[in-house]
Amino acid sequence: MYLKSLISFFLLATFVSCEKKDCANSIELSSSHLTPTEGDDVVLTVTSLSDNEYCQWIGPGLNETNQSNTIRLDDIKLSKSGTYYCVKSNSDCNTTLRDSVVISVQLKQGPPPCTPVNNFINCSNIPGPTFTSVTRTYGGPWNTINLYGSSSIGYPTFTVLFNSYNGNTEPRDGIYTTTDRQTFNIFQESNEISISFIYSSVFYHCYPGRNVYVSHINGKVSVAFCSLEFGPTSPLPTTTCTGRITHL
Repeated sequence: MYLKSLISFFLLATFVSCEKKDCANSIELSSSHLTPTEGDDVVLTVTSLSDNEYCQWIGPGLNETNQSNTIRLDDIKLSKSGTYYCVKSNSDCNTTLRDSVVISVQLKQGPPPCTPVNNFINCSNIPGPTFTSVTRTYGGPWNTINLYGSSSIGYPTFTVLFNSYNGNTEPRDGIYTTTDRQTFNIFQESNEISISFIYSSVFYHCYPGRNVYVSHINGKVSVAFCSLEFGPTSPLPTTTCTGRITHL
C-alpha cells in the first residue's frame, strides 16, 4: 500500500512537472487601434489567459490587474498616448512574461462649420475688429504660446492662449476645446485653448467646452471659431463671435 502511494505520488509529480514544461514562453499584446482619434474606444488584447494566469495592465493613467485577456480604454484622450504593457504572471509555472504596444492618439480633424473671414471677428453686440496686427509670442504672464490680434483704437484686442504645459512647441492642426480661464493645470488636455478680449475696459472670456479649429495658413498658425460665446466678469450682456485669427 505504501509502495502504491509512493508510486502514485511520483507519477503525479512527474505529470505536473511535464505540465510545467509546456508553460508559455511568450505572449502577444495587440490593440484595436494604434493611432486612434481622440474620443475613440480602444481595446487591448493579450494572448488568452488560463485559470492560473493574470495580467497586470500598465500604461498612461492605467495600473490594473485582472484575469481578463482584454481591457477597454473608452473615450480615449490625447494624454493617454504612450506605451501600454501586459505583464502576465503564471503562479503554477512561476513565470512572468510581458509585451507592449505604443498608442499615439490623434487630434480630431475637420473644418469649422462656418466660413470665417481671415483676421476679422464678427460679434453679436460689440464692434467686430479687422486685425491689422497679429503677433505670436511665447512666455508672458501665462507662460504659453500666445496670439494677440489687434486693430484700431476702440476695437477689442483678442488673446489666444495655448495650453502652457505644451511648452514652446508648434500647435498641431485639429479641433481644440475651449477652457474657461487663462491659466492651465497639468491635468488638462494638450488641445485645451483660451480665447479672451477686453472691450470698453470689460474682460470677456470664452465659454468652456466649445470647439475651436486650429490650422496653418502659409505656415502660420490660425485659430477659427463659429458662434463662440464670451462672457464678461461683470453683469453685462454676453456676446457671440465668429472669426479667424492668423499670425501675420
